[in-house]
Amino acid sequence: MIPYSTDAPIYHYPISTVCMIVINVILFFAFCLEDATPEFLSPEGIVYEEPSLVNELRNFDSIEEAKAFAETLRPTFTNTWKGAFSLEFNRFFPWQWLTCNFMHDDLAHLVGNMIFLWSFGLVVEGKLGWLSFTAIYLGIGTFYGFVLQMLSLSFGWEGIALGASAAIFGLLALCVAWVPANEFSVLWGFTATFDISILAFAGFYVLKEVVFWWLGGFGTSSEFLHLLGFFVAFPLGLWLVTSGRVDCEGWDLFSYLNGRTGRDSTIGVKSAESREKKSREKEYQKKTATATLQQKVQMQPSAQSQQFHAQVDQAIDRGEFELAVLLQNKLSASNLQLGWKQNDLYRVIEGLLKAKKYEAAAKQIEVYIELFYEKRFVMQTTLIKIWLNQNRPKQAYRYIEGLNLQLMEPDQVEQIKKLTEKARKLIQAGATS
Repeated sequence: MIPYSTDAPIYHYPISTVCMIVINVILFFAFCLEDATPEFLSPEGIVYEEPSLVNELRNFDSIEEAKAFAETLRPTFTNTWKGAFSLEFNRFFPWQWLTCNFMHDDLAHLVGNMIFLWSFGLVVEGKLGWLSFTAIYLGIGTFYGFVLQMLSLSFGWEGIALGASAAIFGLLALCVAWVPANEFSVLWGFTATFDISILAFAGFYVLKEVVFWWLGGFGTSSEFLHLLGFFVAFPLGLWLVTSGRVDCEGWDLFSYLNGRTGRDSTIGVKSAESREKKSREKEYQKKTATATLQQKVQMQPSAQSQQFHAQVDQAIDRGEFELAVLLQNKLSASNLQLGWKQNDLYRVIEGLLKAKKYEAAAKQIEVYIELFYEKRFVMQTTLIKIWLNQNRPKQAYRYIEGLNLQLMEPDQVEQIKKLTEKARKLIQAGATS
């Protein structure tokens, strides 16, 4: 089953996912076309290549002595770039914890991993954005490398591990924790396609890896490495949900299994309450600053300011709204006391909207929201609608995220939720097109 798309809500473009794919391809052709053939290291630190080792073994008086010497040697792979950047067992090379995730054995290994990186990265980065996704993806890969090398030191394993598979299985674990009920569209046999829930998809692959690991005698196989990557990341995914650091909208694994999805979910409530408290504090500070500004603007006007405002009024009466904005901006720049009158700015916005000059109207709506509280909600929803109609859903969604729904009436909350859903659909359509 090869996943190629998803119906999970996606709010960010897969910028980092694409960059990771490009980096993997570049490093493959730069370093991975050569074989990672081992050299042999003696307890004294002497490195033997294969020809010199054969000559050294011939110098022993008996086969038993030669065998005893050979058993003291251990392979080392740092003689090639591919080996140096892969994760070498039973050694302590911290840089390899990260670099091993970008090395691949052959072209088929690379292509297979990049297909799955695209599918899982689309979901995870779609929730987090490129910066958080990059940090988590590299963090999972590095922590996996650290755990694996520490295990190899403890158990005396020999060999190397390379490939993005473990980190990619880590992304699959995050998908399970965050969107188990959503679906992947998968390709089967290069001809048939069907949809499967992410939980079922992950269950199939995890079970397959467990079975093949068991059939292989529970050795340090690729199946073991895949499972290690999955279970390194899975607790992280659950913690990000329960702490409220990723918004799954109540469709996370806990809520899904408990039958308390969507609004009924209680996951991450404490952190949500904390964020709400901070939001209220910011809203109070903003209102206080706005009130102070309005007091300055609405001071008793002088004869000169009355004359200037009359010019703005005349421009508005003539329907020259952009001229009115130009005049007002010049007045405000010279003297804060000559700021917008609420009714004048409202008439300008109304006129610009009727003239379908939406970009200019949006700028003045933002000014209105900063200066005045009356009819503020109407202005906010109008601004969001303008951005959505201009195909700027991400900007609209970010603005909506900054709104405090606790301060709104129920009917206003419903309006915001409808606009939020529309923004999400537009973002998802753009990310998957």
